[in-house]
Amino acid sequence: MIFGIPLEIKTHEYRVGALPYVVDELVSRGHRVLVENRAGLDSGATDEDYQLHGAEIVPSSEKLYGQADFILKVREPMPVEYELIRPEHTIFAFFHFLNNLEMARALVARGCSCFAYEWLTAADGTRPIMAMNGQIAGKIAIQQGMYWLEKHNGGRGKMLANIPGAQPARVTIVGAGAVGQNAARMAAELGATVYLLDTNYRTLQRAKRHLPENVITLMSHEDNLRQLLPETDLLISAVYVATDVAPVVIRKELVQLMPEGSVIVDVDIDSGGGVETSKATTHANPVFVLDGVIHYCVPNLLGVVPYTASRGLSAAVLPYLIEIAEKGFVEAVTSDPDLRSALAVYEGRVSNRRLAEALQMNYFSLDALNDSDSEESSQ
Repeated sequence: MIFGIPLEIKTHEYRVGALPYVVDELVSRGHRVLVENRAGLDSGATDEDYQLHGAEIVPSSEKLYGQADFILKVREPMPVEYELIRPEHTIFAFFHFLNNLEMARALVARGCSCFAYEWLTAADGTRPIMAMNGQIAGKIAIQQGMYWLEKHNGGRGKMLANIPGAQPARVTIVGAGAVGQNAARMAAELGATVYLLDTNYRTLQRAKRHLPENVITLMSHEDNLRQLLPETDLLISAVYVATDVAPVVIRKELVQLMPEGSVIVDVDIDSGGGVETSKATTHANPVFVLDGVIHYCVPNLLGVVPYTASRGLSAAVLPYLIEIAEKGFVEAVTSDPDLRSALAVYEGRVSNRRLAEALQMNYFSLDALNDSDSEESSQ
């Protein structure tokens, strides 16, 4: 197999698809790895680091796509990359297809295969790669919320830290998944009063057992939000649903209940946004103000902490890449339900039911690959 690690070109995306130690694991199993010049530099990995671990450095994305079969990206291909994609390619990335159906159609038309990290689901129902992302995103959400609460940024001038003689700030977090729980822990440890809401009572029970005492768990319901939002300093929307666009849980009327200078961080913006008033921003212009409330809605939150985030991504994906390297791609995805869950497109055919519905295309079952293997072995 020939793996390729390109330089990410999405605006303010500084991560890299795999670090040098991942290259070492693939090369030691007899595979080639091509790395585009400077691909890992912002993540603390030089071209020389990759070469020392057995990679071949190529000067351009054209050269890389022209030789590699398996493309290890971080974010979805940009339109300028579409022409580089061949039917032989399998692309590994965070695609967020349901929020970008035009891109999905373009990749299906290229005839390639797409392995969506955000859809990889383990047997116990957890999403290990997204859980890793959530740990980082939850903490960044708190960092950004703290920054934009500062008065010189237009915020209320409140700290999350608990200072004697001052009431602690109030943080409301909707969604008790990996993002929400990590955000809740960080805010609570700083001293804020934290309200963590979710529609799943069992999820709240599990969260309550290991979060600090100043995290109050409540059911996610409009009645509770109407009570909390008038005194909320920082609101974090973290209701990401991997198999669909993000549901709108904070309507405009609820946003209008929040105090002037309060802050919303919509972590769900990658999949459409959980706040009705949200619209995607960038790291260059990360916020806008509506009804006196500061909205922070940057899609690629992790892109600006590449040193940390690239290490998390490499650690999370390495076991799956090793399995693919040892078994071969087709055998790996047909024999391992975890890997199968992430294969959204196979050779130009949509192999995820929800995506097929959204695109109004035929669904291709990967069981057909097992059937064809059985027919070949019986001949």
